[in-house]
Amino acid sequence: MNFFTQTTREEASSQSRIKDYSKFIFATMVCLFLTQAALIFLKSMNWDEFLHFSQVYDLANGRLVWFFQTLQSRLFFWAPAVSPDIITQLQAARFVMLGFEIVAVMMVILLARQFVDREIALLTGLVYLAGGYTFAHGFSYRPDPMAAATLMTALYVLARRDLSVWNILLTGSLVGLAGMMTVKSIFYLPCFAGIAVFRLLESRSSQGMTLLRVAAVPVVAVIVFAVVLVVHMNGIQIHQTASASVVSKSQSFLNSGLFLRAQYTIAQALMAPLILIGIVLLPFLMPGRSRNENIVLASLLVPLVTLIFYRNTYPYFFVFLLAPVCVAIAPSIALLARRYSVLGILPIVLLSPIKFLFLEDYDVIDRQRALINEVHRLFPEPTGYLAYTGFISDYPRIIPHLISGIGLKSYHEKGDALIAREIERGNVGFVLADSPPVIAALAGEHMPESFQPRDFAALRDNFIHYQGDLWLAGKLLCPAPGEQPLTLFRAGLYSLEGGVVSIDGRRMADGETFDFAAGEHRLLYENGACLKLWALPEVPRPKVPFDSGPVMTNF
Repeated sequence: MNFFTQTTREEASSQSRIKDYSKFIFATMVCLFLTQAALIFLKSMNWDEFLHFSQVYDLANGRLVWFFQTLQSRLFFWAPAVSPDIITQLQAARFVMLGFEIVAVMMVILLARQFVDREIALLTGLVYLAGGYTFAHGFSYRPDPMAAATLMTALYVLARRDLSVWNILLTGSLVGLAGMMTVKSIFYLPCFAGIAVFRLLESRSSQGMTLLRVAAVPVVAVIVFAVVLVVHMNGIQIHQTASASVVSKSQSFLNSGLFLRAQYTIAQALMAPLILIGIVLLPFLMPGRSRNENIVLASLLVPLVTLIFYRNTYPYFFVFLLAPVCVAIAPSIALLARRYSVLGILPIVLLSPIKFLFLEDYDVIDRQRALINEVHRLFPEPTGYLAYTGFISDYPRIIPHLISGIGLKSYHEKGDALIAREIERGNVGFVLADSPPVIAALAGEHMPESFQPRDFAALRDNFIHYQGDLWLAGKLLCPAPGEQPLTLFRAGLYSLEGGVVSIDGRRMADGETFDFAAGEHRLLYENGACLKLWALPEVPRPKVPFDSGPVMTNF
């Protein structure tokens, strides 16, 4: 059964065109995919990519922050074996994500083909691929490219194929898997509902039988979701500290306000104006189309409503969001192509990728690699650390759920100084100053409604700045009259930099290393300079100084 059996106006008008640019559009798409393949090596890793990739290592160690939205940690179990370098591992994973994006683009084209001719369907796929944040994040290591590819394929099978047992199982399985990848898969529900209604209205056989077949899809989806969840949960220990965070995330998802990330929506609209124009034009084109077709077009636009209430409408979200939307605006793209020609609108389509390529900071990824390698040099064995994200993916973060404002708010409201407690247990070897509350704490300041007062004190008193964003466990010892107490939380070797002191009656000179137990010690100065007591077997000195500049870009 064809999704739409009528000949569209666009198909009729295509017969009168002087030249078909399908091959040129396809070649342009290939060029953009090749450019993204190059960006896999040139574009820095986003904080969220580090977060999700750290879950691959968490799973290997039998622990995860939560069960949901972590399925990719199983699918990418092989990535750590690619190379000992974290960045190279992530780049390998990005290639797989690029493959998912290619699938999503193919599905956009195939679904758009039911509204418009081949040339415009290809152009619609190009509009999605080049559409602002999609081009920049379509290959990012996140669930979004995976979910977009999976759900768009399910939409295509439901729309284009006969409702056979195998196709019902395939569609339901894809939806169930997408639900395990990300809970925001539910945002595609109106799209599936619109196509299901169309199948019922256009059914040439018994509508009752068609209804049963369509209804079987969500049943299969639920069963697959449940089975995959049970299998995924097997052998995993969930962090107790994360449970409250998950509840808080759910509540914040519903009660966070409206248009919380409006700046990204505005930026997306400005970078890809053709998509915005297409959305605006579509209602004016609907009167010329059949009622059943308009049901589908409208349903594919409904996910746009999530921009109003969904909290995490960050740039990567548009990779997921815009796939069905671009299919919906295919008639609008056809109208623009007829009026201004394909070559006339192509520069507008390519404006966003060109702008991104010129504005991207290509030095950041080198600094990221340098920082990770330096941490591995200083700490050859996995060592606990504090950071906003899982930057050192193969080492355990002491609080793995401080990933956003939601997690931070949950931590503050709970009132438990977990950070300080982990520091006092000697479980924190280093800190990355990659978020405002951590930066404030290390500078001896406070940030309201973030960490606990005890956390700020523990961070201030037990870490020394090394270079860049990296702070190492240790004590900054400044002169004071007579003996003074010295509390060391990490047992092991300590190295002195800058002068001479006596600790527990033992004289310790510049560059010397002593073994200390955790606990209280007595300190006596022998000169008047501030010294650094590093919790390392030797005074740390970088082999290669870090380049100045950020190790993380915004988006």
